[in-house]
Amino acid sequence: MRDVVFWLPAINPYWHERFVALHSAGEVDFECWFLDHVDPDRDWVVDEADMTYPHTFLSDSRESLLSTLRKLYLRASPARVFTFHYEPRLWLVWAHRLRGRHVALYCLMTWDSWVQRSKSKELAKKIFFRLSSSTLTPGPDSDAWARSYGARNLFRLHHAVDVEALSAAGSHRVDSPELRLLYVGRLVEDKGVPFILSVVEDLLERGLPITLRIVGSGALEAEVQSLVARWPDAVVFDGFVQSASMPSRYGDSDVLLFPTLGDPYGLVVDEALAAGLPVISSDRAGDISWRLADGRGWVLDPEAAGDWAATIERLARDRELLSRSRAAAVLFSRGHDVQRWATEIKRWVSSTA
Repeated sequence: MRDVVFWLPAINPYWHERFVALHSAGEVDFECWFLDHVDPDRDWVVDEADMTYPHTFLSDSRESLLSTLRKLYLRASPARVFTFHYEPRLWLVWAHRLRGRHVALYCLMTWDSWVQRSKSKELAKKIFFRLSSSTLTPGPDSDAWARSYGARNLFRLHHAVDVEALSAAGSHRVDSPELRLLYVGRLVEDKGVPFILSVVEDLLERGLPITLRIVGSGALEAEVQSLVARWPDAVVFDGFVQSASMPSRYGDSDVLLFPTLGDPYGLVVDEALAAGLPVISSDRAGDISWRLADGRGWVLDPEAAGDWAATIERLARDRELLSRSRAAAVLFSRGHDVQRWATEIKRWVSSTA
């Protein structure tokens, strides 16, 4: 009997690093089932040769999903299944719960700006969270969101990033006369990209000593390229960058901009903090106020252009404030690595034995 089956929509570099750490620890007998290789909306690459933990991509099977799952389930006979609540193809997990076994939902809060609500979906969430035997969340806001749907038996499962590589990059940061702004994420409306491009251009037109580096891909690439053409000495567009090459981008920057209109979490915030970057974020990201408290950043209305401009200008002119915020960011991120994630999974398994 497997201790845990992780049944997820797809693999990505973040989850891959966590599973490698959990497998290396050797104390939890687990395997992973993925509906597909990668999210089709992402440019992530995970080499299957690096996936040393037991795993199966269901999309590779020539049989039906039900037939493939039946064989996998009978072989693994899992005590627990860890999954997400929002993907209909994962709802077959409730057959496992009907057998009296453990179903854990990993919970990330969602936002009206990203998710179209319906009475049936809201009812389904209330049923699922009440029926699950435990709920794992990355922070206090997610706790409250899950409880609003009836979740019980909450466990903390913090997100994890490559703290070692990111902090090393940040420790080699060289000061610059310009305030180096960084945006990392998909280039889409829901990420607040048009808003932040407008704010930055207004500041450049006013002669503020700032630069902007943009990392990502998406439908708004033409708008980004247009800003680069107008400000070639101040705006750099890197396109999509794989996670292994991201630490240097954080290390060459001073502040992360995160103007999202509704992120369930936003791992780039954790990456930035680990590299010693304070963050200016919208108030529509999961667990954001907790993460940016105590001088680590600023949480602003994603439509309040004046507030964003004023905060950027203040940091550009007050390097002592920037230095204090860097130190607070680094202090918060200590221990937020994949080893802690593996330890928290082990603690959850022990607590649900």
